[in-house]
Amino acid sequence: MFVTNHVLAGALIGRALERRPVAAFAVGLASHLVLDVVPHWGCDTSRPGGADQFLAMARRDGLLGLSAMAAATLVATKPARLASVAAMAGAALLDLDKALLHFFGRNPFPKVVCRFHEWVQNESPDGLANEIRFGVAFAVVDAVAAVMARRGVSPERSLAVAVSAG
Repeated sequence: MFVTNHVLAGALIGRALERRPVAAFAVGLASHLVLDVVPHWGCDTSRPGGADQFLAMARRDGLLGLSAMAAATLVATKPARLASVAAMAGAALLDLDKALLHFFGRNPFPKVVCRFHEWVQNESPDGLANEIRFGVAFAVVDAVAAVMARRGVSPERSLAVAVSAG
């Protein structure tokens, strides 16, 4: 799953657990694995041009993910801000392996974590439509939840309304 989708899911988790940042981080991390089970985009980096295709997509997604993280942090209400950042960090954490391997030639995670993360992946070159659907849905739900939170609606109520709107 694109890191942007993980970040957007983390923003929702942070809102739901706004007074529990440690729990938000843990649930964000777990959400990463759940989303990676969903069929999503991936390319065979061992085939000619595959690594270049992956890097081109990763650059765009990384910048979009950072932008989404900044925007979600800025629009989060003060009580939800720390939990939102924690949940987004947890949700994106496992994908740091790709950037660190690319730039530093090293994966920071233990082999057991890498094997499990690889095992849950459900990637396919045909998964781009799912990535886009999930991204749009998460962005809509995040936006509705943010507006409602700014209007003083409780996190539980704003998430329930946002999910039904998405």
